[in-house]
Amino acid sequence: MNRAERIAKQLGMSQGAANNRLRKNILFTLLEKHAENRCHVCGLWIDTVDELSIEHIKPWEGRDAELFWDLDNIAFSHVQCNKNHSSNNQYTARMKSLPVGTKWCPKCKQPVELDKFAKNAGSHDGYRSYCRRCDPPR
Repeated sequence: MNRAERIAKQLGMSQGAANNRLRKNILFTLLEKHAENRCHVCGLWIDTVDELSIEHIKPWEGRDAELFWDLDNIAFSHVQCNKNHSSNNQYTARMKSLPVGTKWCPKCKQPVELDKFAKNAGSHDGYRSYCRRCDPPR
């Protein structure tokens, strides 16, 4: 039995798969410690590492490889929200139909004027996920 086979037997998976799982666990722990484990799509908390998905805000495939590596183009979401978001579903349709100058607040479950949201330069649209009423400053 070679080394790779011994490691796979001991870990129950290949070393590459184990390394990826370890990195995801470390990332999720850091996101939790800094209260950054909110879903970019629905705005709710991501409660477990199994729910965590890393997504690109702007699609890169077939467009620009730089978008793949651009950390400002990375967001975190629930696995399910990422799947739904990427398939042009009800979420995307709702976002496109919002009145001008508003943003959807997942907690209010309605459009809210943009000036009611705190700024967030790291997000895809420049605003926090929740309005100030639902997500007061920490």
